[in-house]
Amino acid sequence: MTLVIESLQNAKVKQVLRWREKSSARRKDGIFLVEGAREVQRALKSGWILKECYTRVDVEFAESGMRMRALACSDEVFEKMVLRQRGVDVLGIFEIQLKTLEEITLGENPMILVLDGIEKPGNVGAILRTANAAGVDLVLASSLHCDLYSPEVIRNSLGGFFDLDIVDLDRHEIQRWLADHRIPVLQMHLSADQSPYEMDLKSGFAVVFGSEDRGLDGSWNMLKGGRMKLPMQGVVDSLNVSVSAGVLLYEAVRQRIARR
Repeated sequence: MTLVIESLQNAKVKQVLRWREKSSARRKDGIFLVEGAREVQRALKSGWILKECYTRVDVEFAESGMRMRALACSDEVFEKMVLRQRGVDVLGIFEIQLKTLEEITLGENPMILVLDGIEKPGNVGAILRTANAAGVDLVLASSLHCDLYSPEVIRNSLGGFFDLDIVDLDRHEIQRWLADHRIPVLQMHLSADQSPYEMDLKSGFAVVFGSEDRGLDGSWNMLKGGRMKLPMQGVVDSLNVSVSAGVLLYEAVRQRIARR
């Protein structure tokens, strides 16, 4: 007979609730939460380490790479543990695996995405989804104003998070690394005169997207590269940062396919 967790006072449930609600608790314990069977499967496939697993009652979930049985929870308990209320039957607790720039090996003409000071985790997750689909070589999380490992980031990436090289560092450390490696830095900026369609995106580059509220930090102007913006035909002067990232990255993909 399968045991079912039915009490919100259960010690494991209370711990998961702390992790869900407090980024400081997640960082302290070195874990993050992954909601959804598909997302958990993708994390396991990419080699991430599963520490705990929970399911709704009567849901069977077992994958290669799991070192434990999933714990069944009543609907009431499970719905308290997750942010998404629909279409989610599995919750995985994974170990954070921090990468450093020293571990990164880039090939010829890399495509690097820099997310600088972005404050909305939903935008970060959506950008990571696109970055994975577009084949970005490296994502640099630069002085983010949100938790890179928040459930919203993981959820909105649809598993793309797990199949990317991502390094989370202070802005100035990233800028030094880019300068040392002589990587041209392109800024998405409202004051630019050129669009991505006029830029050479076939060669190696890093493109920086900043906060929608504050824009890019002025320190980026010290790096060699250029500025660009998407052409706007209406009264609005910009797109949502995740949409802008998608347009830019797929223009780079288009140029690189055309070069072959």
